[in-house]
Amino acid sequence: MAVWMFVLPWLQISNPNRFNDYLLLGYAVMGLISLGYIVTLAVRQRNLQKDLQLMAQLLQEEEIGD
Repeated sequence: MAVWMFVLPWLQISNPNRFNDYLLLGYAVMGLISLGYIVTLAVRQRNLQKDLQLMAQLLQEEEIGD
C-alpha cells in the first residue's frame, strides 16, 4: 500500500493536453484496426462469392456432360 504513495505522483500527467493526444492516437489506432478488419471481411466475402460462382459453373458443366 505504501508503494502506491510513491508511484502515483509519477503516473500523473503534468500536461492534460498530452493525455488528449494519447486518447486521439488510441482512437486513430482502433479506427485503423477496425477499418482493416472490415476490408478483410469484404475481401473474404468477395472470394466466397467467386468460389460459389465457380462451383455453380462446374456443376452446370458436369450436368451438361452427363
